[in-house]
Amino acid sequence: MRLVNDIKKFSRYAWYNAVAELKAQVAESYLGWLWWILDPLLFMFVYSFVFVTIRGGQSNIEHFPLFVFIGLTFWNFFASTVQSSVNVIRSYRAVLMKTYIPKFILVLMLELVNLIKMMIGLGLSIVIMAFLRIPFTVHMLEVIPILFVYIILTFGMSLVVAHIGVYIADFNNIITVVLRLLFYLSGVFFTLDAFEGKVFFGQDLLSIYNMIIPTGFIIKQFREVLMYGYGANYSRLLYWLIGGIILTVIGLYLTYKHENNYMKVL
Repeated sequence: MRLVNDIKKFSRYAWYNAVAELKAQVAESYLGWLWWILDPLLFMFVYSFVFVTIRGGQSNIEHFPLFVFIGLTFWNFFASTVQSSVNVIRSYRAVLMKTYIPKFILVLMLELVNLIKMMIGLGLSIVIMAFLRIPFTVHMLEVIPILFVYIILTFGMSLVVAHIGVYIADFNNIITVVLRLLFYLSGVFFTLDAFEGKVFFGQDLLSIYNMIIPTGFIIKQFREVLMYGYGANYSRLLYWLIGGIILTVIGLYLTYKHENNYMKVL
C-alpha cells in the first residue's frame, strides 16, 4: 500500500525536520530552549491577570491560572498546526519541484513540532499541579486516549486545509477568522457550566456543544482528567475519533489525487 510505504520511507525525514525546525526557532535567542518553558508560563500570567484583575473574569474558578494554562496549551497545538498547514505546500514549493515528498508528510512535520511543544506544556501542567498540591489520580492516565483522538482530529483537519490552501490564496485569512471564533467558543478562559441543564430545540445544549465544538469538548476533557480527577467521556471521544479518521481519509485522498496538479497551480 502506497501510504504505508510512504510512512516507512519518510517518517524519519519528518522527525528530523521537525527537530530542525524547533532548533531554528530558538537559534537566535539568548535563552534558547528555555523559551519553550517561559513562553506558556508568561502567557498564563498575562491572561490570568487580564481576565481576573482587569476584566473581572471567572476568578471563582479554583486554580484559575492552571485552568487557563491547560486551555492555552492544548488550544495552541490545534490552532498552530491548522493555521500553518494552510500554506505548508506553498512554502515547500522549491523543495517539491526538486524531489518527491508526500504532502501529508509536510503536515505531519508541522504537527510534530507543535506536539513537542504541547507535551512540554503538559509536563509543566503536572509540575504546577504538584506545586498547588492537586491530588494525582489514576484518571490522569486517560490523557493518553484523549491525546490520541486530538492528534488524529488535528491531523485530519490540517490535511484538508492544506489541500484547500493550494487553490485558494486567501484561505489563510479565512482560517484566521474561523480559528479566532473557535478560540472564543472553546472555553479556554471559562467553564461550560452555563450550558448545563439548558435546552435548545428540545436537545441538551451542552450535548450539542460537545458535538460541534471539538476543541471545547477536548480541552474540557483534559481539565477533567488532570485537574478534577474525573473520567473521560469515551462515547463522545469515539464520536470525534471517527470524525478525525474520516477527515484524515478525505485529506489523504485529496492530497494524493491532486499532488501532480499542485505544482501547476503554484
